[in-house]
Amino acid sequence: MANWVSRALADIESQTDNASGVAALRAAMMKDGVIQQAEAQTLIAIHRSGRRPSGDAGWADLFVEAMTDYYALTREVPHYREEELNPNWCHAIKRTLDALAFDTLPDVAAGPTYNERLAALGVSEEDAQVLIDAFVADGMVLDATEMRVLSALFARANVYPANLRTFAWQTVQASVLADKTIQAHEVNLIRSMVMGPASQSGIAVDRVEADMLCALDQAVADSQKDPSWATLFAQGIGNHLLFASGTPGRVDGQERLWLNEKLGHGPTAATKALEAFLAAEVGSHA
Repeated sequence: MANWVSRALADIESQTDNASGVAALRAAMMKDGVIQQAEAQTLIAIHRSGRRPSGDAGWADLFVEAMTDYYALTREVPHYREEELNPNWCHAIKRTLDALAFDTLPDVAAGPTYNERLAALGVSEEDAQVLIDAFVADGMVLDATEMRVLSALFARANVYPANLRTFAWQTVQASVLADKTIQAHEVNLIRSMVMGPASQSGIAVDRVEADMLCALDQAVADSQKDPSWATLFAQGIGNHLLFASGTPGRVDGQERLWLNEKLGHGPTAATKALEAFLAAEVGSHA
C-alpha cells in the first residue's frame, strides 16, 4: 500500500470525525486510478470495526465507490485476442491437410478461451465472503451504505458467485420484513439483482425472482412502499410473463394461473401498475 494511502488511513483512524481525512484518503487512493487489494481490505476492515468516520457523509460515498472499483471495475471483461478476431485460416487448412495425410492432428498447446479468461476475472467466492463477513458483523439487516455497494456491484457485474447473490436476496428480504417497509435503496438493490446482467437469468426475470417480488409486495402495505416499487414490480413481473417463457409477447394459461395465485390476496398499487403494463405491452405485440 502506498505511503500516502497509509498516512491518510492513519489520520482517519486517529480523528474519526475529521471530514478532511476522507477527502485526503480519496485523493490518495485515486492517485494511481486503481483500488488495490490491500486498500480494499483496509477499507473493509474499517467498515467492519465501526471505526468509520461518522462525522462525514463522504465516507459512505468513498466506500461505495472503492468497493465498486475493486470488485467490478478492476475486473473488466477481457479483450478478444487477435487470433480470436482474425483466425489464421492458412494454419487451419494446413492442420486439416496434415490430418488427412497422417490420420492425426498434431498437438497444439491451447490457450485459455475467452470465457475462461472472463471467469478468471470474476469475483471468487472467497472474495465475496470477505465482503459478506464485513456486512454481517453488526447483524443481518444491511444499512443503506451496504445496500448501495451491492446495488452498484450487481448493476455492473456480468457474473458473481452464488454466495453473494444468495446473501443479497436474504438480506434485502430481512431488511424489508424487519420494519415492513420498502425503501428506495432497497428498490434499487432489488432492481439490480433481478434485472441486471448478473441476475440468475441475465436481464430476464425468472420464476424464483418473480415469486420473490410477489412475496415482498404482499408483505408490505402500500403506504409503506417507496413510489418506485410499483414501477419495478410491474416491469419485473411483466418481463417474466412476456419475455422469460415459451410464449413471448403474451400471457398463456399457465402463466395466468400462476399470476392469479400470487395476486390472490387483493389488488395493490403495484399489481394495478402491472395490469397497465401488460395491457400496453400485449397491445403493442398484437
